[in-house]
Amino acid sequence: MLRPFVFVGLMMCLAPGCRGGQSPGTIAFSRRTGDHWQIWTINPDGRGGRQITTSPSDKRYPAWTRDGKRLLYRDNNNRAFAFDLTTGREYRILATLGMIGSLAQSPVGDKLLVVRFDATLKDHSNLWLTSIQGRDQRMLTRDAGLQYDPAWSRNGKRIAYISGQGYQRHELYLMNADGTNKQRLTVNAALELLPAFSPDGSKIAYVSDVTGDFNVWVINADGSNPRQLTGDPGIDTRPCWSPRGRAILFVSDRSGSLQLWTMNVDGGDLRQLTHGSPSMEPAWKWSTSK
Repeated sequence: MLRPFVFVGLMMCLAPGCRGGQSPGTIAFSRRTGDHWQIWTINPDGRGGRQITTSPSDKRYPAWTRDGKRLLYRDNNNRAFAFDLTTGREYRILATLGMIGSLAQSPVGDKLLVVRFDATLKDHSNLWLTSIQGRDQRMLTRDAGLQYDPAWSRNGKRIAYISGQGYQRHELYLMNADGTNKQRLTVNAALELLPAFSPDGSKIAYVSDVTGDFNVWVINADGSNPRQLTGDPGIDTRPCWSPRGRAILFVSDRSGSLQLWTMNVDGGDLRQLTHGSPSMEPAWKWSTSK
């Protein structure tokens, strides 16, 4: 049986100065901290690691709000939360939407993309639009199986996401922000996961196991020229573009445990950012300063 959230991701400030102290280009991520996963931030050079959340439950899958002042994430019960980096306040959001998989705020306006599971159906989720207050809820996809891993283009006009049923054939799709003009970008007997638009919208980084291992790939936004960027045995996953599109952040276990790495957009110049406790699910705050 495919768990509803198995692919969706493959309280108080503890550190001095972390409230409101996030620099442009800050990276948020999940880190194993004691018995649970918590949200941390780090600078793009790998320095300045700061723990943001602390709780007796997992906090996972961070996403920045458009203004960079709040972090959105969910716990291990699929409940969504926001953390205000200025005040240090954590609060629950979208309680009326039930089981939440992941969240992403539009770079234009105040809309959130939300993966919402149907608890009455096996392996079934769709993408919804809502405000962070839970108003103006609207279903964007109405398809069988799992629709998940949504990502906005920087201009807010297009959404990349994954759609699939069963273990294989989870493919990369593209649609307009209103749910129209759906296009399938990949066709193979493999898992495609975790798309991320380049800042200029011309390319989409994603994860695929088409070669046998999970690796980071990039494809043109029109579906042409898919290219493999990583090839290390094991897991390379969760790509995330730097704000100016000069590098790609990703998660790899090539050093023995899951850690954050960066590479050039051609797959070269690899550099490990985090060490120690496993770290994953990075989200790079959009900024033109890095």
